[in-house]
Amino acid sequence: FIIIALACILILLFLTYIIANSIGVDIISGFISSKSTQGNELDFTLGGKMVFTNNSLNQLQSLFAQNANKEFKSCLKGLVVNGTYIINQAYVPKTYSQKFNEVISDSCSDDSLVDLHSHPKNHCLPSQQDFITFKQFKERQPLGLMIVMCQPNRFAVYDKV
Repeated sequence: FIIIALACILILLFLTYIIANSIGVDIISGFISSKSTQGNELDFTLGGKMVFTNNSLNQLQSLFAQNANKEFKSCLKGLVVNGTYIINQAYVPKTYSQKFNEVISDSCSDDSLVDLHSHPKNHCLPSQQDFITFKQFKERQPLGLMIVMCQPNRFAVYDKV
């Protein structure tokens, strides 16, 4: 009985530490603010939707797997029809540096709809620098979105700076 009680106390202490720790809060907040794909579709806000065509989702998932220990950036092209973003092309801009928590690359072209980058697994919240970069992109592309990819099928989508 004493061993079981001690084990339960240790588990509670561990869970309390994870939840109270800023990393735990970031993971939980990121999970709440992000969405999973269903097939090739991503519902990201009330009425907002993204449909991946031409193998673009598979390309992103492959990039995520290849860059598991560092961030990558991708730009998504397509068109917007009645609030639905139809993505038919993903490309990687020239990349100068990749680290666990940073990617330095060229900006997405003005005809891109989405500025996407990855974060380490389960960390879906964008940084302050991410919002600065997104603001610059949004000035050039008013319909533009910023997406943080934090799992192969999980994305946090932002349409406002």
